Amino acid sequence: MGVNYMVETEYEGIVKMLRFFVQTKNFSYVDRIGNALNPEPVEVALLEAIRAFRSIRESAAVGENGRRFVEKDGSKIPVPGIPTEMEVKEFLEAVHRDMSVAKLVATLALSYPSKREEGGDE
Repeated sequence: MGVNYMVETEYEGIVKMLRFFVQTKNFSYVDRIGNALNPEPVEVALLEAIRAFRSIRESAAVGENGRRFVEKDGSKIPVPGIPTEMEVKEFLEAVHRDMSVAKLVATLALSYPSKREEGGDE
């Protein structure tokens, strides 16, 4: 089991949330997290992303299957769940220990979604 897999599963909620922003062509949060030189900008960008994401999620349409989505350029983009407080706390602690964790999470968010993720949220 590689480091990428471990980070993707450990911070899956954060990766999925950031991937949602990438799918909607909003790269600012991912760029700020991936390009940060110290932990503080990562923390600010993540908290701003979560705040914006909560608002998007609350106003998202709900499909027949009960999953939330937003429409962009004629396609329905699934809206994943909000990362848990514990996941956010653990991620930020890991970033304070090792900045490469932030870069890896940003890289994973920019990568293509897994097959099971393409189907929608949680």
